[in-house]
Amino acid sequence: MRPVTLTWTIGGTGLVLCGVLGMLQYSLFGAGPVAGIVQDLVFAATVLLFALGLSKEASVVARRPLGVTALAVVALWPLVVLLANPLLPTMDAATFDAGLDAYRAAESILTAAFYVDILVSIAAALVAAVQIARAGVVPRPWRWAPLWAVIASVAAGVLPQLLFAFTGPGDTQQLANAAMVIGALGLLVRTLGLGVLALVLAARVPHRTVEVFRSA
Repeated sequence: MRPVTLTWTIGGTGLVLCGVLGMLQYSLFGAGPVAGIVQDLVFAATVLLFALGLSKEASVVARRPLGVTALAVVALWPLVVLLANPLLPTMDAATFDAGLDAYRAAESILTAAFYVDILVSIAAALVAAVQIARAGVVPRPWRWAPLWAVIASVAAGVLPQLLFAFTGPGDTQQLANAAMVIGALGLLVRTLGLGVLALVLAARVPHRTVEVFRSA
C-alpha cells in the first residue's frame, strides 16, 4: 500500500473515530470526560499524521514548515487547554465568599482564557486549511474541504449565541437543545465529514497522480 493511501486511510479512520467519540459525549451519561480525553488524544495523533505523512507526498501540506506548524497547533492545542484547565480559577461559592475582588479577578482570568482559546483555535485552523489548499496535494475541489469545515465549525459556535441574543428568556430550553444539535453538527463536519472524505480520497489515490508542488 502506498504511503499516501496508508496515511489517508489511517487518518480518515482516526477522524471518524473522533466523530463517534464526540457523539458519545452527548449521548452516554458519565462517558463525557473519558470520551473527551480519548477524542483529544486520537485527534492529536491523527492531525499530526496528516501533517507529516508517512512520506512527503502523503503530507497534506507537503511538509511545508508553515503548514506543519499550523497543523501541529491544531492537533496539540486541545491537549494544552485540557492540561491548563485545572490551573484556572473556578467560579464557585468559595470564590464568591472570598470577596468581590477575588470573584472579579477569577472572572477576568476565565474570560481571557476563553478568548485566547478561541483565537488560537480559529487562527491555527484557518492557516492550516489555507496551507492544505495551497500545497496542492489533495485533489480539487476537495483541497478546500478543510476550510469549509472551519467555516462550518465557526458558524456552529456563533449561531447559538445569536439565537440566545435575539430570542426571549422563555425559550431557553428550546434554544439549549438547538445549540446542542448545532454544536454536534459542527463537530461532525470537522471530524466525521473530513474523515469520510479522506477515506474516499485514499481509495482513489492508486488511480491518479498526486501533485506535490515545490515551495516558492
